[in-house]
Amino acid sequence: MKRQSLWKALRIAAAAFFLLGCGAAFAGIGGGIAEMLHVQFGPALMRCLAAFSAGALATALGIAAFTFLFGRFYCAVLCPFGILQDAIGFLSRRKGTAVPNFRRTRYAVAGTAFGMLAFGWTALFLLLDPYSNFGRIAGSFTAGSVIPLIVIVILAVWKKRIYCTAICPVGTLLGLIAKHGVFRLRLTDRCVKCGMCVKVCPAGCIDPHNGTLDNERCVRCMNCVSACRLQAVKFALPERKTPPVDQARRAFLINGGVLVAGVAAGMVLAKTGMGKLAEYAKRFLILPPGAGDAERFAARCTACQLCTANCPAKIIVPAPGGDGPVSLDLSRGACRFDCNRCSQVCPTGAIRSLTLAAKRKTKIAEAKFNPRSCIVFQDGEKCGKCAAACPTGAITLRANGTPRPVNAALCIGCGACQAVCPAPGKAMTVHEIERQIVLNGKGAI
Repeated sequence: MKRQSLWKALRIAAAAFFLLGCGAAFAGIGGGIAEMLHVQFGPALMRCLAAFSAGALATALGIAAFTFLFGRFYCAVLCPFGILQDAIGFLSRRKGTAVPNFRRTRYAVAGTAFGMLAFGWTALFLLLDPYSNFGRIAGSFTAGSVIPLIVIVILAVWKKRIYCTAICPVGTLLGLIAKHGVFRLRLTDRCVKCGMCVKVCPAGCIDPHNGTLDNERCVRCMNCVSACRLQAVKFALPERKTPPVDQARRAFLINGGVLVAGVAAGMVLAKTGMGKLAEYAKRFLILPPGAGDAERFAARCTACQLCTANCPAKIIVPAPGGDGPVSLDLSRGACRFDCNRCSQVCPTGAIRSLTLAAKRKTKIAEAKFNPRSCIVFQDGEKCGKCAAACPTGAITLRANGTPRPVNAALCIGCGACQAVCPAPGKAMTVHEIERQIVLNGKGAI
């Protein structure tokens, strides 16, 4: 195998391995595989702002540094949404064509998305983040998953990676880094302008007639390197070709202005939208432990469905339509006392990472006792299942076997009592609280 073809083969093998791992993670299998999705660039940036961690910062900086050195390999190997587009493009069997450079479009979209993110609202990332869209497609069958799938199939069949080069805010940021990177792909003097590289390029970023390869849009699929029989596409240090000063200044001012305008628009939208989140907060849904409160969680959850897939009790459910924050449905069961899985797999920090000890003290809701529904009070039957199931001792029985009122100072709202209550109308019911707190006087999350 030629060295040029080996590069492509290695890239495809690595991408296939990662895609299989993502599929396993979103299927809720494979143990700790879900944690490998923390290497996603967009979620790492979101985690830095939502629940800062050194690991998230190191991930974001590491990917940025590698991109600066070698280009957007992340998009070809580690982005599951990008790999999915490659698969769709391959199955369509359509040849690549040159694609217009939608520079101002992608700068405006990215500026708006990152402007909103800087203000603490991930709404545009919920719609455009490649990782989150892949998660919804792989993890749930809802409108929030079917619509992105239909859109990406149409775009991939039409122009292959046009989503990555014209829309994706993560791709735009990495493209800006790659544009000024160290080692860039370029066409050498060996190029005979046969156009073979254009036919296999999913990004449509090669112009052999002018001898240019746009490293800002190139996703490093290595197809061109493998296809070129003359080895005319190679990594090299940038050539020192300087455009006319007036032209360079004009392009910089226009493109920079679009980017800045997008950031400003994003901040305005975030300020407006964050106010509207109060309406969502009024619904007081029961949220996964570590979410904090409804307003904070709605601003940060991108509905990737990784927690939904990996919840062993299967009580984390998508929002109606699948394109909003998740919540807990305790009618399906209880939040397990010995589990903190959702906080460990959440890649964006919307669900703060909690140790198991901290999770066991996190109050997410509150149980209420209704003696009118209790079979011990109403029918004189022996029961006591609620007290036996309560992991914190918030429910105790009197000497005659009747339950006492729930001790709110000990109850964490896990729903274990409600799950085991045999009464048709449920004598133990779990109700929302405005904000999650840590018991023993340690305050709100």
